[in-house]
Amino acid sequence: MTDVGDQNRTPILDTLADYLAKDIYPFHTPGHKGGRFVPPELTRLWGADVLAFDLPAMTATDNTLHPTGCVLEAQQLAAELFGAAETFYLGSGSTTAVAAMLLAAVPPGETVLIPRNVHRSVASALVLSGARPKFLPHEVLPECGALAVSVEAVAAALREEPRPVAVLLTRPSYYGLASDLTPIAEACHAVGVPLIVDEAHGAHLAFLPPGGLRPALECGADLVAQSSHKTLGSLVGSAQLHVGHHSPVPAAQVRDALNLLQTTSPNYLQLASLDAVRRHLWLHGAELFRGAVEEAERLADEIDAVPGLRVLRPESVPKLAGHLRDPLRLVVNVVGTGWTGYEVERYLRMKHRVEDEMADWFNIVLILSPHDDPQARERLIAGLRSVSEQPREQPESAIAQAIHLLQPAIPPLIMTPREAALGKKEIVMRSTAVDRVCAETITFYPPGIPLIMPGERITAETLAVCDALLAGGAHCYASDPTLGTIRVAK
Repeated sequence: MTDVGDQNRTPILDTLADYLAKDIYPFHTPGHKGGRFVPPELTRLWGADVLAFDLPAMTATDNTLHPTGCVLEAQQLAAELFGAAETFYLGSGSTTAVAAMLLAAVPPGETVLIPRNVHRSVASALVLSGARPKFLPHEVLPECGALAVSVEAVAAALREEPRPVAVLLTRPSYYGLASDLTPIAEACHAVGVPLIVDEAHGAHLAFLPPGGLRPALECGADLVAQSSHKTLGSLVGSAQLHVGHHSPVPAAQVRDALNLLQTTSPNYLQLASLDAVRRHLWLHGAELFRGAVEEAERLADEIDAVPGLRVLRPESVPKLAGHLRDPLRLVVNVVGTGWTGYEVERYLRMKHRVEDEMADWFNIVLILSPHDDPQARERLIAGLRSVSEQPREQPESAIAQAIHLLQPAIPPLIMTPREAALGKKEIVMRSTAVDRVCAETITFYPPGIPLIMPGERITAETLAVCDALLAGGAHCYASDPTLGTIRVAK
């Protein structure tokens, strides 16, 4: 492992710059030859320097499959900063990391414990790995969907047959909520089961002020996926996979799984952004995020002062006892205005030129960062005040009926996701799909939690939830986004 003093280096960025300074002409890929062969509008948009840095994996620049040079050094520096035994840089988001973690930790046919509020990438990982999911029970709160699973639920499930060989959790939730992970990590380790955490939205937790939500690695997780681009400032799609210091899944096994999934042509602009962001965080991370949290609290107080709006705070909701929230993710409940979250989202986009992270029937969710634009915050507040000043009639019965939309019943699993997704299938009209086995993942974005996974029976209740979400303005990700037809197993 490298020394702390080396954190001031950017091995990937420095290597690319040094190589370009040698003025070596590229008789190799990529075809744009350092920006010479590209449409002029791309040069105008991105600049010649950016295109020049778009170099390929080669002897001079290292590689991500079996790195020995600058990529290896950069990953070691990241592991040190984030508290991992080993870290892998990725250019295809946490989706690849989640698949690699399951491939490395769960042999085909074995059982993995998961809550239902997982990203669709978990459904894809189940297909690739051949693992069988077993769903952990957890409470649901209308204001924010699924709550954290309890250590009691995990411990009980670990005693059942077939015995699970891994536990995979999403933390924090898409609403920025999580509980202390340490007891669950201890329960897993007591029986030799690895704890896998999809921390796609929590890469910044290590840099928040003390006393709040802590990162999964610090709590004892074994394998952790982080979408660095979501909250740390690296380029879209850049991510990290961390292996904990005491992980029962060896780092070499994780690397083997990653190398089944990764491209041999990584995007060095993404890798360089991870490298530069890591140094920036080492130098200024604590200061930047302390300031961002202070600004977020001021914004939350302003929103709370708007009639009909309320920022979700665990300390004011008894059912959220034991939960902490990401202070940079504001969940704004809009029920008091009579608007749905989907309606508020569209209104803010069209009339006030601000875009939220996601919306549901009850809320909009805002992600805040260091250096957010003060004028954009003013437009946001103005838009929310305008919503408050235009209240709508929303019968209480409509709100009550919509509660199940955040966490509908889990359909029964008839066959493994792999069997359903990779086996013979056919397209049927939605009217004849009830009681058939689904052969695709049906998800509403954001947040991307599957309503139906491959291998699950399609029920009338689940389709009714889909209809309500479509009517509310949610976006369906399926082979037919209208759900007029559905792919089912033959």
